[in-house]
Amino acid sequence: MDAPLHTAYSEGSVAVLGTGAALPGEALDNASLIARVAALAPALDTRALHALMRRLAIGRRHVSRPFRERAEAPSAGARNPQLAAQALRRALAQAQLEPQQLGYLIGHTATPAQPLPSNIALVADLLGYPGPHVELRQACTGFANALLIAFGMLAQRGARPLAIVGSETGSLFFDPAAAVHDRDQRVNLAQMGDGAAAIVLAPARAGMPQLRAAWFGALGLNRAPGLEMRAGGSDDAAARTSPLTFSHDYRRIAESGALLFDAGAATARQRGVALEDVDWIIPHQVSGNIGTQLAAHFEVPAERFFVNAGEVGNTGSAAIWLALAQLREQGLAAGSRVLALGAEATKYMHGGFLYEHGSCEHRAA
Repeated sequence: MDAPLHTAYSEGSVAVLGTGAALPGEALDNASLIARVAALAPALDTRALHALMRRLAIGRRHVSRPFRERAEAPSAGARNPQLAAQALRRALAQAQLEPQQLGYLIGHTATPAQPLPSNIALVADLLGYPGPHVELRQACTGFANALLIAFGMLAQRGARPLAIVGSETGSLFFDPAAAVHDRDQRVNLAQMGDGAAAIVLAPARAGMPQLRAAWFGALGLNRAPGLEMRAGGSDDAAARTSPLTFSHDYRRIAESGALLFDAGAATARQRGVALEDVDWIIPHQVSGNIGTQLAAHFEVPAERFFVNAGEVGNTGSAAIWLALAQLREQGLAAGSRVLALGAEATKYMHGGFLYEHGSCEHRAA
């Protein structure tokens, strides 16, 4: 497949000063999660749900709610902006920076705490960050659009470091009663997890870990979305009195998956980055099986894929940053190259970047 024509690209490179993540509460294994949901929806087919979780190879995830009620507020400390602020604090500590030293703050999420003010404005309050900020209403490829903004800003003379944070609390948009009759909602429950992850970037510096070859593209023109929230907008006032849920069309999503990954791999190759030449590949964390599936699809050794979905689920906006943070925490050899391949089904978008670990030692938080 050739790289899609209508794709936006970064220029040059930026330094990575720090990464950090935050996950709400203790991890819930499948049996514990199903037991909580089944108490709210007694007609739920728990055997089928267990089988679905096994097929997705997701064994546990973190959630921002206790699942005591059909619709409920987040647990203490687990609001979306709180998780985002915690992830940012850890990334800033690793970068040895204070929030006031940032020149800009970028957030991306599909599950904000409230429509307005933006989620990132609430994060800025929690951090005590007084500067400008912007938020993207994107999930699994929000990182890519955020990077294109960051590359442009960091190319300016005298640019100060900036931070990006992706965060999701999708469990709060899940209605247990709907899972009884709606298979797509059962897949949502089995697949998704909550969390936040952040990265601190600066103009390129010799010897520092760096990002380059970032891109963002969309293949969804005139195609029905695979993931959407139809209710709750300004044209649907009545929905505000009922629980809000995401609508998934997993058949349509599954049909688009290979196309999006192929587009990402072709774009990376056009940018001079071949899958077979990198040390690690971070794919969109759609399931615990995605690494082995893409290894067979691209004929690349499975051990080169870094997949954490089996332990944390698909964390949406946080997924790529979380995987990169965890991979860095495990320890990378100097010069290691990591390719991120993001994909999103809302309107069939793809994005990615190349991370090069550099020659300096990684500082632990």
